[in-house]
Amino acid sequence: MSQMLQLDALVMAMACLSTTQTDLGGGLMVPPSLENANSSSCPVSAISGLTTRMQSLSRDIASIKEQIGSLQEQLVDLRRGGSPPVVALAAPNSLGSRFPLTIDSLDLEPQLLATVGAVGVPTMPANCLKQQHGVVLIRPRSNVEPFFVYCHQKVRDGGWTMVVNRYDGSADFNRKWADYKTGFGPLTTEFFIGLDKLHQITSSDNYELLVELQNRKQDLRYALYDHFSIGSESEQYRLNVLGKHQGDAADALRQHTGKKFSTYDQDNDESEQNCAAQQSAAFWYAGSCNLSNPFGLYQRLLERDVDGYKGILWRGFLDGPKGSLKSVRMLVRPRAIS
Repeated sequence: MSQMLQLDALVMAMACLSTTQTDLGGGLMVPPSLENANSSSCPVSAISGLTTRMQSLSRDIASIKEQIGSLQEQLVDLRRGGSPPVVALAAPNSLGSRFPLTIDSLDLEPQLLATVGAVGVPTMPANCLKQQHGVVLIRPRSNVEPFFVYCHQKVRDGGWTMVVNRYDGSADFNRKWADYKTGFGPLTTEFFIGLDKLHQITSSDNYELLVELQNRKQDLRYALYDHFSIGSESEQYRLNVLGKHQGDAADALRQHTGKKFSTYDQDNDESEQNCAAQQSAAFWYAGSCNLSNPFGLYQRLLERDVDGYKGILWRGFLDGPKGSLKSVRMLVRPRAIS
């Protein structure tokens, strides 16, 4: 009987409010729907009770949305770190008891749910082998944080992780050590992957290196090294391993083998000069600053030939001292052991 009285009061209050389109708070508005309501049939208590109830429901809805957001954040953390999420929902309330929260009922990103296996451990690729073409989240080792890379599946049977991509001069490669350590540029345009990530990748398995080059005459060349690896930051990201060379571009990295990486604010080369500062670039410079310079200044930005070996150079294809290559890409892939 009490439920019927409550229902009658609710209907009466709705009739009263509908004539004025009363704002109930939280963006809730009761639209006009009843035509015969008048002020004498609208007790203040009924209107007040309905307003309070609607405001309470609005707060409950906001609370549920916050809980859903928290669950989504935990699933993202799970994908990144591999730790099972701790789902802590608020105590059941009048709204929550009628709308129970389950994982299946949430509007969550399907890819996040797909990564959670039967034991709650996400599956994540260690490299670009057998992955989609484009941006992919990988974890080269179980003890490192996952990170995004650009997987290239359209050259030499695919499976490549893009390390460097330069083709229009939109990214500035004359940068500090900190930038080269972490990487810079969007993965879908010009970018450098970062020395930390490159070390994690190339030290996790036997990797090969592919360098693709193009000059302003549209001539394409490549250099393929069957083994490539760099050291950690404590070793100044030394170019530790450079395997056998093949390709129609010269073996221009050979003289950089065993050299430490240098930027203009951290001079690790073997020259009396600061090669990175002199060349307005960064690389594994040796005793000479005038060898290959893939991270040099992009010619198109200056609208003239870059002089002083400062352009994008590859010894044996474009030696300098003037000019710059039009494009250069460096990619790595786990080496097939025959």
